[in-house]
Amino acid sequence: MHHRHHRLFVALCLALLPSTAGAADPPDPTQPRLDVASFKQPDYPAESARAGEEGRVGVSVQCGADGHVSDPQVVEPSGFVRLDNAVLAVVPGLRCFPGHDPKTGEIVTGRTRFRFNFKLREPPPPASLHLTPDDIRDLAAAARAANPGVTIPEPTDSDSQQTLWKLALEAKLVPGAFKRPAYPAASVDQREAGTAAVAFLCGIDGHVTTTRVINSAGSPRLDAALSEAVPVGTACVPTTTGPDKRPVASWGFVAHAFTPPEPAPNH
Repeated sequence: MHHRHHRLFVALCLALLPSTAGAADPPDPTQPRLDVASFKQPDYPAESARAGEEGRVGVSVQCGADGHVSDPQVVEPSGFVRLDNAVLAVVPGLRCFPGHDPKTGEIVTGRTRFRFNFKLREPPPPASLHLTPDDIRDLAAAARAANPGVTIPEPTDSDSQQTLWKLALEAKLVPGAFKRPAYPAASVDQREAGTAAVAFLCGIDGHVTTTRVINSAGSPRLDAALSEAVPVGTACVPTTTGPDKRPVASWGFVAHAFTPPEPAPNH
């Protein structure tokens, strides 16, 4: 049985999409086309990720005889200005291939299009995360205290459990906000190893307000290293509620497996 609590992390799925021909169709040499190798994926705007903004952006550019592009125009807006602008920001680095008239051999300039898709997706959570009923009750109680105007139920049945997880336990970090912790130098001599999991409380302003160790790696030093990798103020995406998607201070989770570095070989 799969419950909502299996959905703990969110990552970004970015894809460059063709604007006209299908994937199996060869390019038309008579028409200008984008040099796909010159395309650099735009960054997912942090504020857009926090707000859950997704969408496809279609852009038209003028392809010049020298292979440079100009005059970018959003012809398929995503519905979110930040996402549209993120794609426009990479246009100056793009190059193109002008077309050629097969009869005269003359260069054919003109407009060409491309699309870029911003999509938040949810990969499986780490298998190392284990929450006890006491953990869930404690986290839910803290979420209730942080959200006096939101009803967060006790997990008495499957429906209330799913509601609890959706409201209080599905926050996530903004992509790129989590940096893998370094292995603690003080742990090297004892070659400490283990997997730690930390819960972070994401405030309604989109920043971490506190953390707590949920699963210990068996070493206070390793646990502390992971906690320090999610400091207060880290950018995050809280859950939302209601038709107006009002943010809810909610918990999210990160886990990390610590392994000691290999000793230097003796010469």
